[in-house]
Amino acid sequence: MADKIPMMGLGQNQNLINPIRINKIEPVGKPEGFYKSIVLDAIGVVSAFLAGYAYFNFLSGTWPLLASIAAFLFFIIVLTLEALLGARAWRRIGILALEIIALLLPFYLLNAWILVASAAAAFIFLLAGYLQTHSELSHSTTVRFFRSTHGVTAKAVTATLLVAIILYFPMMGSETVFINESGFKSFFGWAAGLVNNFYPTIALTGSFDNFAQSVAQGELAGNTTFKAMPPADQSAAVAAAASQIEASLSRSFGFTPSAASSTSEVAYNAIEKMLQGWRAQFSVWFTVGWEISLFLIFRCIGIVAVWIGQFLAMIAYELLLASGVIRIVEEPQTKEVIEF
Repeated sequence: MADKIPMMGLGQNQNLINPIRINKIEPVGKPEGFYKSIVLDAIGVVSAFLAGYAYFNFLSGTWPLLASIAAFLFFIIVLTLEALLGARAWRRIGILALEIIALLLPFYLLNAWILVASAAAAFIFLLAGYLQTHSELSHSTTVRFFRSTHGVTAKAVTATLLVAIILYFPMMGSETVFINESGFKSFFGWAAGLVNNFYPTIALTGSFDNFAQSVAQGELAGNTTFKAMPPADQSAAVAAAASQIEASLSRSFGFTPSAASSTSEVAYNAIEKMLQGWRAQFSVWFTVGWEISLFLIFRCIGIVAVWIGQFLAMIAYELLLASGVIRIVEEPQTKEVIEF
């Protein structure tokens, strides 16, 4: 028929075996977002080094625990954004390798096998997190931030915890099993403030003697006989009860702390002495059990860290959207399906 348009003209003789190809025209020069991606990758490497450097100084006793936590959170936020912005797989693998090297760089004097084990653990989990986020973004029609980033954030938290624990034991000296005392004091001060919200009468931030007296005062406060005593007798009863508490705790600790010692110092020495006793008794099995216990404890805490990391990453993501650094666009796609 003369009025019939040839099917070849519209490519309508094509099918799933021989589909129509649409060639995407690339812009001349650098691709869009080229320099932004370089900046993001550079920030990722720097954040990894800061996390490793902060943790190294924490283990050395020169930086507080909060500085190390803040550095690791910043590193996790950058990792989440890098996975979300979807660099090509081979480039992402290369950047991950650079970030892991930067993370471990402050520990270059440690045993090579320790560094290899840390790098392998970090690479496996971080790559798995990236692939999970990449798969979620590829198979969804909309960008669902929390669903897309949960995998990479959770894997990043697990990777950083594994690396932290693996690096912790070589830094542990023969005289120290627990973390350094300055790091413990900062953690103890935070925990004491939290406990005081529920038990305001317990003195956790002062001396050990003040702590014992506050506990004794709390125990006797509900005693009707104690309330009926004159003030001088009440003070004597509190002092006697505090002495009994100190003696009981000293027997449990295995040493007698001085009254002027701070509560955090006594708690630290008690934990350290207990761990030293277990290490002397169980040797290698103690190291294995202590490492597994630390990972399980911190992995439970890491659940909260995942939520915090996702929330902070979302704030950074929204700020980048609002400032126009990144944007969400729609692109049409042709999808093959199988029917019968």
